[in-house]
Amino acid sequence: MGYMDEVNIKVGDYVVYINTGTKGRVVDIRKDENGDIWVVLDNNLMYRPHLLRVIDKSKITERKEDIDEVVKKLEKEELEEGKLIDLDLGDACGAG
Repeated sequence: MGYMDEVNIKVGDYVVYINTGTKGRVVDIRKDENGDIWVVLDNNLMYRPHLLRVIDKSKITERKEDIDEVVKKLEKEELEEGKLIDLDLGDACGAG
């Protein structure tokens, strides 16, 4: 398990990014060369785990398409406002 123990988020969990309300499914959890842990969501962006909250699957009542629409809209707004990711180092960290 290793560093996964430090994060109570698992691959496959649904999470919400608390700064913007962006929802997504966790596809990967990785550690960078500085020892920082990043959670990769299905929008191919990496987030710091302390800013994510796991959503109980039973609380997700929206259809998948609705979630996708909301996420797209939020991403567009976030890109325009330049606050897509919580940046500890001042540079973006793409996952793919």
